Amino acid sequence: MSAEQNHQFPGGGPYSGRNRIPNIKEFVAALDKDKRERDARIDADLNAANEKSRDVAEHSDDVQRHRGRARLVTDPVTGNEVTIDDVSADFMKSAEEAKLSVPNANLGKDTTVQTQATQSGEEYRKAQDITAPPDPVATGATSDVPIHGEKTNILFHPTPSVSYEPMYAAVEQRATVLCAGVFFAIVFIGKFFGGRLLGLVPLAVCVSSGTFLWMKDLVRQGRDIEWSSEQRRGETAVANLIPESVEWMNTLVGIVWGLVNPDMFAAVADTLEDVMQASVPGIIENVKVADINQGNNPIRILSLRALPDSHMKDLKDEMHRENEKVKDPQELAADEEGGDYYNLEVSFAYHAKPSTETVSEKATNMGMQLVFYLGIKGLFGVPLPIWVELLGLVGTVRLRLQMSPEPPFLKAVTTTLMGVPKVEAGCTPMIERGVNILNLPVISNFVNWAIKTAASMYVAPKSLTLDLGKMLQGDDIQKDTNALGILFIRIHKAVGLSKQDRRGSEGGGSDPYITVSFSKFGKPMYCTRVIQDDLNPVFEETCALPVTADLIKADEQLSMELWDSDRSSADDVVGKVELSLQKLIQHPGTMYQQVSKLRGVKAESSMPGELYWEVGYFGKTHFRAALRTDGKDLSLPKELRDNKELQDEKGAVQNDEEDAVIHTPPDPLWPSGILGIVVHQIVNLELANVKGSEGGKRKGGREYEPARDAGEIKEESSKKLPSAYCTILLNDELVYKTRTKVVSSKPIFNAGTERFVRDWRSAIITVTVRDSRNRQHDPIIGVVPLKISDLMQTSSQVTRWYPLDGGVGFGRVRISLLFRSVELKLPPPQLGWDVGTFEFTSDRISSIFAGSGKGKVKLRLRTGGSSATIKREQCIAEGDNLEWSISGITNNPRPRLPVRYRYRSPVFFEFHLPGKRHVEHFAAIWLRELADGEDKDFDVPVWKCDNAMRLSQNFITPGNFNTVPDIKIEEVGRLRFRGRFKAGTDRDHLRFVSNNDSRETIETWEACFAEGVRKEEVSCEVPPNVQKLHDNSLTQARDVLATAPEEERRKWLSKDGTDWAGAFGKDPAELMTGREGRDESEYESDEDSENINEPSSPTAKSEHGRTDLGVKDATTASLIEDAATTSTSPPSASSRSRSGSALTQETTASSASGKSHGSRNPIKQYKDYRERSRDLHRQHRGLMQWRPLRNAQFAKDEAKFAIRRVTQMGALSGRQPDVETEV
Repeated sequence: MSAEQNHQFPGGGPYSGRNRIPNIKEFVAALDKDKRERDARIDADLNAANEKSRDVAEHSDDVQRHRGRARLVTDPVTGNEVTIDDVSADFMKSAEEAKLSVPNANLGKDTTVQTQATQSGEEYRKAQDITAPPDPVATGATSDVPIHGEKTNILFHPTPSVSYEPMYAAVEQRATVLCAGVFFAIVFIGKFFGGRLLGLVPLAVCVSSGTFLWMKDLVRQGRDIEWSSEQRRGETAVANLIPESVEWMNTLVGIVWGLVNPDMFAAVADTLEDVMQASVPGIIENVKVADINQGNNPIRILSLRALPDSHMKDLKDEMHRENEKVKDPQELAADEEGGDYYNLEVSFAYHAKPSTETVSEKATNMGMQLVFYLGIKGLFGVPLPIWVELLGLVGTVRLRLQMSPEPPFLKAVTTTLMGVPKVEAGCTPMIERGVNILNLPVISNFVNWAIKTAASMYVAPKSLTLDLGKMLQGDDIQKDTNALGILFIRIHKAVGLSKQDRRGSEGGGSDPYITVSFSKFGKPMYCTRVIQDDLNPVFEETCALPVTADLIKADEQLSMELWDSDRSSADDVVGKVELSLQKLIQHPGTMYQQVSKLRGVKAESSMPGELYWEVGYFGKTHFRAALRTDGKDLSLPKELRDNKELQDEKGAVQNDEEDAVIHTPPDPLWPSGILGIVVHQIVNLELANVKGSEGGKRKGGREYEPARDAGEIKEESSKKLPSAYCTILLNDELVYKTRTKVVSSKPIFNAGTERFVRDWRSAIITVTVRDSRNRQHDPIIGVVPLKISDLMQTSSQVTRWYPLDGGVGFGRVRISLLFRSVELKLPPPQLGWDVGTFEFTSDRISSIFAGSGKGKVKLRLRTGGSSATIKREQCIAEGDNLEWSISGITNNPRPRLPVRYRYRSPVFFEFHLPGKRHVEHFAAIWLRELADGEDKDFDVPVWKCDNAMRLSQNFITPGNFNTVPDIKIEEVGRLRFRGRFKAGTDRDHLRFVSNNDSRETIETWEACFAEGVRKEEVSCEVPPNVQKLHDNSLTQARDVLATAPEEERRKWLSKDGTDWAGAFGKDPAELMTGREGRDESEYESDEDSENINEPSSPTAKSEHGRTDLGVKDATTASLIEDAATTSTSPPSASSRSRSGSALTQETTASSASGKSHGSRNPIKQYKDYRERSRDLHRQHRGLMQWRPLRNAQFAKDEAKFAIRRVTQMGALSGRQPDVETEV
């Protein structure tokens, strides 16, 4: 049985790519293949059966009806193998005409088997077992009796209960007479034989008293036997699983039902909406659950029965082993001391009361209002409101209650459904005029299937576990990642691959690429670049995959598959290699070099070629006690830092591990790790009014009224509200997209993902909220950029509310971030971003190589997705010495190369010599060898090569070019310049816009940059307080240096670390020597508090000018920006400003253009508008405030993207994984 089938869903777990929203299509496909035949047989039996009376009737055995369609599963509650079946039509009818099986002996009817008080315990147990449900029961021994009111408040299956009190009274009476007779007999007989009364009376008293005490002890033993018999009666009832009538509970439910707040059903409505949204056909654009009402007609409990727990030893042992991994011994002992369990099975039913078409009558039954948007997704949608009335519901659920010695004495509840419940819902269109067709069968069936699909998530053997302790405290904050660790993979090269294409050069004939996936899951998790026409490709790429417990339980295999990319047909498999995860995780913390012989797709088959690669498993690190803080928010002023109401949400702390998460920031020694991101919900979401104000008489408004609406939002659902969805960008790469929540002011998502982060000190997460629209681009409602190093200064988990800014709307979004380091040490060049720009920081590029002395040479540069040209006019040639001017002055532009996939791309130089049509001289630098933001002097070889494509696509360096086969390379000169890799997006990345995802990514960056929440540079910083704790731990803390040898201790203290043992790379501690940011003394200064010694601004003249209120106007803002620039600019800022950055130029132009906003010169106004057009259009201002122009822009872009897709149909590409989503 797969891990997915046995998956236990924790309460409140967010949707993600692995925990997807169920949809109806997958649910129907998972049903038994012979369902139609079974349904036909059931219908035939029902049609052939005579109409049954509501009076007493002979009981029909259900075993025959279930034979052939039931299935055997493991019950998550009891741990037993049980046979279950989905609720069918006859079960539905039995709920409507509820009956209970009663022994014929209790009804005065003839019976074949009956229970009698004279039977022995084993005889009685057997007789009761075959005359009480569940089936099978003895034929002719039981009848079905209709349930009518108080008749069900009796026990229909009595067990032996005999009273021995009369006998005890008779024994006591006769024993008293006997004792008196014994007393007088001893006295008279003893006196008769000459005894003395002084001795006879005590003797008579002793004998008679002893006799009386013996009698009393005999009666006491009898009563003990009677009580033990009563206890065995109850145990027998439990062991035989006899259901108990619960009309008393139905009376209680009927009273409480009307008192329940309908908001409690919001989670049910949200789940149904997600399932229907993921399953709607093409003619329905969107679907929304607008309202849900439980009505006045309560659900009924048909029966309850307790389930035995004597056979739970195996399940308890498994739970003990799991708890040992996450709990400390004392907590585990405390839990298990009160860890008793109570198992219960509940059968329930619901049937709607007859109602007319009036709204008041329909409100008595349970129902909900749906809104279907009919149309074509992305083009148009017409809302159709539907009222869904729940007509019937029957099902059986099992509960496993974990008891606790602490109030409320219930720790956790495990719930599982014993088969898919039977659901019947009726749908009526809410249309005042026109033909009311009363019931829409298509939509009714769709809703019924949606409810069944949602319920199927928890049908045995699946289950739902709710931690009531956390629920009562309102804790939905995740304090640990689902991933246990990561697999880090290095793909070096493949040699001797088989030739897949008929054509090809020497050593070619295949276009290989490699996908990394899990064999049973199948979906590619990573894909390398395609290297064209090469049988010995050199990739030199790395990737990291999270490892979860489900993968380990399912015994997944890591699968490395080599493919041949084809233009016009399906890609061919060149070979594959698999590796067991269960074996690999037993050896963590080490990279294992592999040379694997390729095998075929079929078992025991092989393919030509070998794969050179490395793999290692790295688990999560332990928190260092030396980095522990008080967990308070340091962004608050000192005067407010101790205010509990202003602290971040922490939730309930269950163990020491969770306590360390909320009190310990990420460790600078372990910069790489797993980042969990969850978007919970948005509140007060609305769109801004971009049409202008309405106040004043001249504009048609009313005098003395507000110009526009203000204050809190007044509606929860309206046509004016957005249909929101969220996208998550990690380091400017789109990694996740949520589902769309239709027209709501407070959408609930509870969706997220977990991703590997190379370096938490520079990582930036950007959450963008967009409005899904038809026939126009989805506008940004607001953006939230989050830098981990700024947020996690005292904790590794942060849950906060953030305002939405930079778009066409307002709102506040709740986001959770969790970071856990892994025991992986990457070298500094491997800690950077994948998105960035290669910049030349020198004013000249010089070169010398033999054979170039024929005139000026043109340079052509290209990298992953971008290119640039240095013209011949910029070249100065003196013999074999060449020099190109790139100073940024007129006619000497400074080339900038934006990069999208930095770790698989080179900067490739082509030397176009005068008089030659073919290029023979090249140079290359691979960006994976550069550290982010570090200026470097390059001195690279100039090669003469006969195969430019093979040279540019393979990882060929001065260290390995002699070992690469089937290519002729000769070094003929050198190329020198200075440059750096700048991490992050800039305006040069606009050329990458080829689809809506890339357009939305660059648009998100523009919104952040325009609002001033993203800087031009991406810095790698350690928070000052974390840096101080880290430095102290290196010199004082015993937890790090206690066991280290003297030589190793000196390296730690000096931060050298060149020989630090580990998987590969250098000591991450040496990166700390070049840190940026303020020191601790500056960090702890009272800058944010009231300053009574100095004025807050040189221009402050008011009476309260010495109080800093944080006011920012045109004067103070410029002073603050100048001070920030002076204090935070790195030493190389001057050189960077000379690099001609498009961002710097754009910012300067924008600030300068502010002076011309009031100009009446139409040319200046037009230029000013062009400079600000992208920011204006993004916020639906300027020309884009009118819908027809937005529609035209959408049509233009879609046509451009379509043409680009057509032109690239023949291009070779790999199998890149899609953007993760929960739908």
